[in-house]
Amino acid sequence: MAGRLLPLLVAGASTVAALSNNLPVKLETRTAVTSRLANVHVDFARVVGGEVLVTYGSCTSTSPDQAHHVLGKTEGGSATRLVWVLPEDTDSDGCISAWDSSNVLVGRSEPQLLHQRHKRRAEKRAVGIAMNNATGIDTLGPWFEGVELLKNREPGPVDVKAAKAKEVAIVGAGMSGLMSYLVLSQAGMKNIKIIEAGGRLGGRVHTEYLTGGPFNYSYQEMGPMRFPWTYTDPTTKETLNISDHQLVYQLAEELNSLNKHSKNLSVDFIPWIQSNPNGLVYKNGFKLPSGLPPTVAQISANPAYGAPTRPLDNSTLALAAAVQSYLPGPEFNVEMARNMFKAHKDWQANGLKGLGGDVWSEFAFMVNYLGGSLNDTDVNGGGSETFWDAMYETMYFSAGTWKTIDGGLNRLPLAFHPLVDKVTSMNKKIERVQFATQNGKKKVNLQWRDDFKSQKFHTESYDYAVITAPFTIVRKWRLPQLPTTISNAIKNLNYVSACKVALEFSERFWEHYDNPIVGGCSTTTDIPGIASICYPSYNINGSGPATMLASYSSGDWAERWVASNETEHVQYVLDAMVEIHGDKARKLYTGKFNRRCWLLDPLTSGDWASPTVGQHRLYIPEYFKTYDGLIFVGEHTSYTHAWIASALESGIRGSVQLLLELGLVDEAKATVEKWMARWIDILGVG
Repeated sequence: MAGRLLPLLVAGASTVAALSNNLPVKLETRTAVTSRLANVHVDFARVVGGEVLVTYGSCTSTSPDQAHHVLGKTEGGSATRLVWVLPEDTDSDGCISAWDSSNVLVGRSEPQLLHQRHKRRAEKRAVGIAMNNATGIDTLGPWFEGVELLKNREPGPVDVKAAKAKEVAIVGAGMSGLMSYLVLSQAGMKNIKIIEAGGRLGGRVHTEYLTGGPFNYSYQEMGPMRFPWTYTDPTTKETLNISDHQLVYQLAEELNSLNKHSKNLSVDFIPWIQSNPNGLVYKNGFKLPSGLPPTVAQISANPAYGAPTRPLDNSTLALAAAVQSYLPGPEFNVEMARNMFKAHKDWQANGLKGLGGDVWSEFAFMVNYLGGSLNDTDVNGGGSETFWDAMYETMYFSAGTWKTIDGGLNRLPLAFHPLVDKVTSMNKKIERVQFATQNGKKKVNLQWRDDFKSQKFHTESYDYAVITAPFTIVRKWRLPQLPTTISNAIKNLNYVSACKVALEFSERFWEHYDNPIVGGCSTTTDIPGIASICYPSYNINGSGPATMLASYSSGDWAERWVASNETEHVQYVLDAMVEIHGDKARKLYTGKFNRRCWLLDPLTSGDWASPTVGQHRLYIPEYFKTYDGLIFVGEHTSYTHAWIASALESGIRGSVQLLLELGLVDEAKATVEKWMARWIDILGVG
């Protein structure tokens, strides 16, 4: 039977193809139909008078009434593209048909192979995680909102040329803005402008070169400085790539290729040393006879060298154990490493044993749910944040290997210059956004002035504006009336600040100790306000000056330090480094330094988003919506915060969102396949 059936199917397809060749309307899908969205390309070999109806159904149907569903309508003269939204019960091997105003067949495609990947993935995923809406979060990625956007519209023809000619402003030339430009330009958008308030690309990516340039190697990262690379499963010993950060490495490959591997623009990765057993532990003023504090390794071998610890109360230990029993085990670290987006969905739906991952702050969970005392909760560090940030940060900082960029992270935005210089306006600080109508079309007006004393505002109008500026800045703008929830996100989303102080020394004296410190952030101290100390991971054992990250403080201390002037702050940090490392450090100090407290930066007013309880769950779905031409991206709109990967992911999401808004489904799918294919696993759309 099977042997007879195959020739019949082949013959049927041949018949359809022969029929199609003789009809005036040519219908085709030029990419595999792997999701519930596709573009149908409509071309006219001959003019068909009046309106043309396009349907999907049997390849032998003789009237539009026999169709399974209608795709849309188009005028019968010029080539166009239709958005095809497939109903869930759409079967494979049907044909797309075109009918003139008299219901006469004027076009038919070849039989369509529908891969139905969304059904297969849903079945596979159901085995691993519970796909439910227990926490009320329905939107966990850009595709869901994009599909809903198109499903809620009457599908119609897409004027591709007009869609790609839309005027788009990207406000901000940080990493999310640069990524947005790359994605949209590669999708064929023709009229994109980048508007940057400052005078440089990169935003919070900021490498400070204290002597020479990138390859004199006396620099420090005053913004982000490292990328987690691999995580090793403690149970199976399997080593995994930390998947969400692969975006950074993929972007570098893309830029190197676009720049034809120019040496001046290359983005090359080198190992970052995160921890070092020879890091110093300076507590209670204790030093060894050598004049240096004990190292991490020495304390491990002889705990007497370490600072004495106070035993915790039994009730404090019991509360810690109770909290731990509600948190996932090491297997969740593996899930996050493999797919942060799927893990995010899992935690939001099923975290804290089904109580919900974002409805409890650490404090409220310990006190109000577990019944812990205020003191026990305080000792255990219960704050106003939820557990989500702590979980992904714990996984990241458990990474076995790390990378950084040779010559400084500034090399990453630097590589964008050939791509964006002609479309970027610098030193244009947007202060007002207005909705307007021009010739019957909705527009977004962006306004700025030459300086803060001027009363004259300049205005430019766009069809869309992708806002990448942090909400700490956007909340200062004059904005049009927006829905309440996104307005509250702009006004209320919590941010954390950070301060860094970098000091240059004439030689790498820390590498010359009997127990040399070769990179790492393992030196710790109880000197107030110093926090993390990191030694450079580049130019190991090199000669010439080198720069130490002598203090990296965040949170409350970063806010306290802005009350001190730069001279006082730097002197305090230098004195602390001398106290830890000895007088030699003062003698070798070159006098060069850099201090950056991001709360003082007029273009950021803070460092990274740190949502308080409920904000993450409430606001994330809002970022996937387009508000009369406004789209919001940036690390603050991502599932994770404070990392370059978070900013890049948001730029891709916002770009896909815009492409779907314009009906450019093929381009949106191509973007996701290139950059973010694993999102489709999360959402069950692709």
